[in-house]
This record gives sequence, structure tokens and C-alpha cells, in this order.
Amino acid sequence: MEKDSLLANKALKSTLIVAFVLVISILTFFLLKAKRAGDDALVVAIAPYQDIAMIVNIHPLGLEEKYDMQVTLKTMAWEEILTSVASAGRTVDVGFGSLVEFITQESNLNHGDDNDILFLFPAYIFKGGGFVTLDSSIPVLCRENIQNEELVREFLSKRIGVQRNSIYEMMIFSLANRFGIDFRSLNMFDITLNDGIFALQNRSLDITQAGLTQKNEILNRDGQINLTMETLGFADVTGFITKRSTYNEKREQIENLIRMWYDCVAFVMADLENNSKHSLEYLRRNASTQYTIEEYKAALSQEYFPLSITEANREIIDDDGMFSYRRIAEDVANYLYTTGIVRQKPRLPQFITITE
Repeated sequence: MEKDSLLANKALKSTLIVAFVLVISILTFFLLKAKRAGDDALVVAIAPYQDIAMIVNIHPLGLEEKYDMQVTLKTMAWEEILTSVASAGRTVDVGFGSLVEFITQESNLNHGDDNDILFLFPAYIFKGGGFVTLDSSIPVLCRENIQNEELVREFLSKRIGVQRNSIYEMMIFSLANRFGIDFRSLNMFDITLNDGIFALQNRSLDITQAGLTQKNEILNRDGQINLTMETLGFADVTGFITKRSTYNEKREQIENLIRMWYDCVAFVMADLENNSKHSLEYLRRNASTQYTIEEYKAALSQEYFPLSITEANREIIDDDGMFSYRRIAEDVANYLYTTGIVRQKPRLPQFITITE
């Protein structure tokens, strides 16, 4: 009997040891798997802005499972994203960048090797800027008359307030360039957005640049919006940037990230009232501006978000698109060269071909 008891105890101990080893092995397997997933995760630099915040829906929408990859979102100041993507230490794999900033810095960034920065594909466009006046006699340029040279020349003959080297000055350059008008001959005054409104009031300017706040103020003063980015088809394009070597190494992941972005945008824009929850929570934790849902809607209304890769191809990448990136990029490059900001005309980015 005692012998049977000893054998039973030995058997129990052996079973416990086997079970313990099995549990440890399983835990080790999953820990290593999690570590590998973390090591393989695509690290994406984002800034806490109302538009970029849509990408935080990757996790609640289960897009990592859909595309069989891991994404780590790393919040930083907008100004740090480009340098982080370009850094030798590769703290991030992909980030969001401005097309205008990219073209402006292209000659410093790229030297024809694997460390070159690529502007891969568009994400969205800020279209909320424009020009305003308190003088109702000044022409309002719209899609129907933007090709009317007489009206354009009259518009450009006015005293125009525009901050030097800004997207607004590039707008004026683009408009003048379309009709062979020498940009340098225009009567422009270097001024900030807010000071431009005061200059209109004291009549030292006829037209001035305006963002959303300034446009609303002018309309409240019975003024008018004379030209918008949407009418001109000229605006800054925000898109995905990465290093050439990173793209070559993680091409499939990066292209899936772009697909994830469009999935997130389509989800949020389908019902802003109910689908902005995760974006707003992220902004409350990370952004200096705190939005109500109505303020969030108003901010997004100043931007153009293609809802799919197909729409982005049609409206941004195609030459006949509403915001043809090639037309915008060529105007920016010509502006930079004409104004002497760069010594050589920058090379234009070539977007990748990607399917839904």
C-alpha cells in the first residue's frame, strides 16, 4: 500500500513538472511572438491635429487583424516628423508630411541614394484658405470665371496682403502664372493673417489672405470671399513620407498602412457625429486645441478627404483632378525658383501606384 502511495506521488510530481514545463513553454512562445510582433510593427509618426487623428481608428476598427500587421503610432510635434523619418537611427518608419515643405527641402533631403525621402501618396488636402475683401467692387473669382483673364488681371491689380513665402503667396503666384503675368510686378504687401483684416478696415489694402477665422470675420462685416483654394485648385497636400530604404524593406506594410488610412477616413466621414469618438479622445489627451463635436466638424470642413485610394487617384494624382498634385507641385517648384528660395528647380515627387 505504501509502495503504491509512493508511486502515485511520483506520478503526480511528474505530471506537475510536465504541466509546469508546458505552461512555461506556452508563455514563452506567446511572449516571443508578442516581442516579434512589436519588433516587426510599423512605427508611424503622427501629430496631434484634427485631420491626422483619424488614423487612431486603426485599432478600434481591427485593421491590424484585417491586414495582418502591427502598427505603432508615435505622437510628436509636426515639425519633428520629417527629421525623424530622415534620421539615421530610424526612430520611425513612416510619417505625414507637407508636399510644399517636401519640395522646398527636396535638394537638402535627397542625394540619389537609399537615404532619400520619398513622398509616397496623398492623404488629404487643406482647402480652407483664400482671399477676402471689404470692397464689393472687386471681382469674386469662382469656377465659372477663373479662366476669365480680364477678371483675373483686375483682381491681381489690387493691393494684396500676403505673407511672404506662405501658401497664400504661392496661390497668387499660381494664379498669375496661368496668364503669363509677372508675379514680381504685383502690388503685394508682406503681412500676417490677422493684421491683414485690420489693413482692410483702414483701407490700406484692397484684398488680403484669410484662413477660416478671418473668412468668418469678414463675412460678419458684410465683406466677401474673392478667391478660395478650392476654386483655384491650389492647396497643400499632406501625404505619407518615408525613407527609400525603409520603403524597400517594408513595402507591403507601408502600402497596407495607406489602405488603413483610407479605411479610417471612410469610417469617420460616414458619420462624423458618431464615428469621431476615438479621434476626439486622442486629441483631448494630446492636442493643445480641445474640440467639441461641432468645432471638430467645422475644422474638417476646411479640408478635402478622399474616401478611397480610387478617389485620391482621380482627384489628386490624375492631371485633370480637382487638386492635381502635379500642377500644384510644378507651381510650387516654379515659385521657389523664381523667388530665389532655391538655386535649382526642385525635382517633383512621383507617387507610388497602389490598389484598394
